[in-house]
Amino acid sequence: MAERIASVTIIRSGGVGGITRRRSVEAAALSEAQKKALAALAASPPGRPARGADRFSFDVTLTYEGGKTCEVTVPEDAVPEALAEILR
Repeated sequence: MAERIASVTIIRSGGVGGITRRRSVEAAALSEAQKKALAALAASPPGRPARGADRFSFDVTLTYEGGKTCEVTVPEDAVPEALAEILR
């Protein structure tokens, strides 16, 4: 049985202004598609970002029921469509 996500913390950095933004989302607010996409990211983190200036990067911390965490960095060009709403 896969571990169940309790919450997600997203830190977005980069972009033109270099402003860092942080947000947390409880599992109850996530759709099943979003939970599956997050599990896929944790199982197989994306590679290096595409080259270019002013791109965003998303540091995603998954907190599972029981307290275990998993951190993954997602470059702007690797954001799954299912997660676009919560990451961007």
